[in-house]
Amino acid sequence: MSLSGGWDHNTAGYFRNTDSKNRVTDNVLVTSADFDPYCVTAPSDPRLPGSGGYQVCGMSDVKPAKFGQVQQVVQPTSTFGKNTRYNDFITLGLDARLGHGTRLGGGFDTGRSVNDTCFAVDAPGYYGFTTFGALTFGPQISTTINGKSVCRIVTPFKGQTQVKLNGSLPLLAGFVVSGVYQDISGPPIEATWAALNSAIAPSLGRNLAGNATFANVPLIAPQTLFEGRIRRLDMRVTKIFQVTKRVKFQANLDAYNTLNSSAVQTIQTTFGPNWLSPTTILDPRILQLSGQLSF
Repeated sequence: MSLSGGWDHNTAGYFRNTDSKNRVTDNVLVTSADFDPYCVTAPSDPRLPGSGGYQVCGMSDVKPAKFGQVQQVVQPTSTFGKNTRYNDFITLGLDARLGHGTRLGGGFDTGRSVNDTCFAVDAPGYYGFTTFGALTFGPQISTTINGKSVCRIVTPFKGQTQVKLNGSLPLLAGFVVSGVYQDISGPPIEATWAALNSAIAPSLGRNLAGNATFANVPLIAPQTLFEGRIRRLDMRVTKIFQVTKRVKFQANLDAYNTLNSSAVQTIQTTFGPNWLSPTTILDPRILQLSGQLSF
């Protein structure tokens, strides 16, 4: 759509996309019956929801007789159940000329996403298989964290909302100031805990298969907690000098991350003393001088 009064190229839209024809990797040498379930109590820690101490249940460990037996085949999800993924997004875009050379533009995007994998391929619950050193977040149906099922992952609006603004303003003596502002969602908070065999065995009724000393256990449901929003302002001051009738020189002073924000972009996700520690933050403020000669 287009708005009058100096507003040009303005848009608004709603978008929905769905995806249900996906593929999964199936280990054909095991079935759900070849896994034993167990629960484990999350550590007590004020950084965890409710200070921790809750139950993570429906985890899976392969029976010792089947440990290490792997023959993988890619199968359609319809062989095992229904995998539904869909996204609903709203977007707005504005571009305004406000007179005297002043310009303002920007955009707003937000949306909600759902990924439903409530079916079992091999393990009926999350399988903290330590041979590969990673937690397998594949299709599963039984795992719960603090009583909440985690096979249906919903990424909320707050995790996918961004605002971007840009503009320029002429000043006295031929100076022009311009800037770009961004406000985007922070990274999701995750916590993978290496639960020792001693914490798992009482519920499992045996030691972990393969003499494993620990299994990786998720302590926070995916896409439920997020770090603070990432806000950044970049600015430029420009002055054009008319050297001759045909020659112009443009001098620029840029200030990247003008407010010197240290917003967190990525964090440590392994639960322990350094959990939640920033691993990446915005670069510090940078000042840059540049020039351009036109003739």
